[in-house]
This record gives sequence, structure tokens and C-alpha cells, in this order.
Amino acid sequence: MTTNTQSSQAGQAPAANRPGPWQPRAIGVAAAGVAAALIWIIANAAGADMSVVQGDADPTDVTAAMSIGFAVLAAAAGWGLLALLERFTARGLRTWTIVALVVLLVSFMPLFGIEADGGTTAALALMHLAVGAAVIPLFRRGGAGEGAGSNTKTKTLTN
Repeated sequence: MTTNTQSSQAGQAPAANRPGPWQPRAIGVAAAGVAAALIWIIANAAGADMSVVQGDADPTDVTAAMSIGFAVLAAAAGWGLLALLERFTARGLRTWTIVALVVLLVSFMPLFGIEADGGTTAALALMHLAVGAAVIPLFRRGGAGEGAGSNTKTKTLTN
């Protein structure tokens, strides 16, 4: 008796050779932090003040650690939401992608309510874009496809 496992999707590598969904997503979280750090370093070196004022509050310095921390936290929260949507909805990846794009767009709104020099505002806007550009494609790459469960259906053939 021989048992063969075949993927129902042509061109897919066998399951043992494919990375799990966590690998590209973990890379996405790390890439979000690296992107925020690089933008902060470049902006700081270019002379951006990296300080913001919201309303009547005292100025807040935007540190490298703060930039990295928020980027990683946002990416990890996105991963958590994606995992829940993939587990409990039929179109989790599609739903998550729409939510992620809306959150990315909405994340720019606070930039209109702060007082900061042009370099700082540009750096913050670039950080938002870079985190989205790192996270969204990498999270989609690790996706389980549409529908709950795995992105491949396996059949066992017995001869």
C-alpha cells in the first residue's frame, strides 16, 4: 500500500517545503520595526526635530525606540487580527487586507493635528507608509487563502 499526498493547487510546493504562515508574518513584524528605525535615523541625520506638539500639551520627542515600538506593536496587532479573521471567517485574508488599508489611511489623520517641522511630519508619514508597505504584502504572502483553514486541500491516494 502506497500513500501519496498531492496538492490540489497546481504549481504549489509540497506542504513540507512551504514556510508556515508565521514565517513571512514574523518577517513583516521585524521589517516594520527596521523600516521605522531607518526612517527615524535618516530624518534625525537630515536635521528633522523629531518633536511633536498636540494641542496644548508639552512637546513630545519622537525617539527611535518609540518609533520602533509603535511599528512593531501595530504590526503584531495586525497579525493577531488576521489570525482571528482567518480562523473564524470565510474570507479572513480579504477582510484583513481591506481593514489594514483603511487603518493605514486613517493613521495619517493625526498628522494633520500636530505641530511639527516639515521634516518630522514627512518622516512620520513615511514611517506609516513603510510599515504598511512591509506588513501588508508579507502578511498576505503568509495567508491561508480564502476560507478558513489551509490554502491547500490534500487528497490521500491509496494504491
